[in-house]
Amino acid sequence: MYDVIIVGGSAAGLSAALVLGRFRRRVLICDHQKPRNAPAAAAHNVFTRDGTPPAELLQIGREQLRPYPTVEYRPAEVVSLVATENGFDVQTADGTVWHSRRVLLATGVRDEFPDIPGLADYWGKGGVHHCPYCDGWEVRDQKVVLIGSGTVVAHLAPLLASLTSDMTACLVGKEPIPEELATLNQFGVALYQDGIKSIEGSAGHVTGVRLPDGRFIPCQAIFVGTKPKQHSSLAHEVGCKFDDHGYVKVDELGRTSVPNVYAAGDMASPFHQVMAAAASGLAAASGVNTDIVFGAPRDS
Repeated sequence: MYDVIIVGGSAAGLSAALVLGRFRRRVLICDHQKPRNAPAAAAHNVFTRDGTPPAELLQIGREQLRPYPTVEYRPAEVVSLVATENGFDVQTADGTVWHSRRVLLATGVRDEFPDIPGLADYWGKGGVHHCPYCDGWEVRDQKVVLIGSGTVVAHLAPLLASLTSDMTACLVGKEPIPEELATLNQFGVALYQDGIKSIEGSAGHVTGVRLPDGRFIPCQAIFVGTKPKQHSSLAHEVGCKFDDHGYVKVDELGRTSVPNVYAAGDMASPFHQVMAAAASGLAAASGVNTDIVFGAPRDS
């Protein structure tokens, strides 16, 4: 019987395991090894590790768990989570069932793209991005195309304005309201509203946007609005409550609405950064350990 099974082995899950290992808690990490940022060339805004490739960053995280003998790591996908009298039965894809008193979910989110031919082909390393905080510096002074609804492109333009003055917006979805048009005009962003035929590229990198009428907008990078969706249905299946934006509701120590189920990382927060996920994992692990030592708080 484990003290806690952590479902997910990226920044949040590994951070949580580190905290719990240092308290000699018996921990099993089940990791499906499909991190959201795998297509990215590097992880940024990471204290002491800025610019490190995501896979290397996770390898460092796993290596730093080795001094803690009560922590186990298994490359396995969890397919079922069932509450029992003494905790939870956690089943992986190979049919193995593991038993734990608590579960910490760190399963992350996945990005849902607009249905544009070629867009997903250049995601990450190919020059298609969604987060100015993650990849804005890398496209400084380049030709950039913004893709999304009026709200999305009007949000992206001011964020990128300190990094490039050469921006074009292609509308996909809801048209901009007057205030959003004013924002685009303020930053000199030309707006195309007739949709997109395809994203084109060469040698693995985006080169531009083809419009339905055949016109071509050359660019060196694209920022697109994506819709983050829960990567796993486990939180739904076990009965966790969600907020209006689809994130798992948690308190300051990662406790969900289900006793002895905790959540951390992108699945429980709209602030999708490696450092934020790691901090969230630390907080949730503190919640687990606090509840082991002092008992779970009762509703007043």
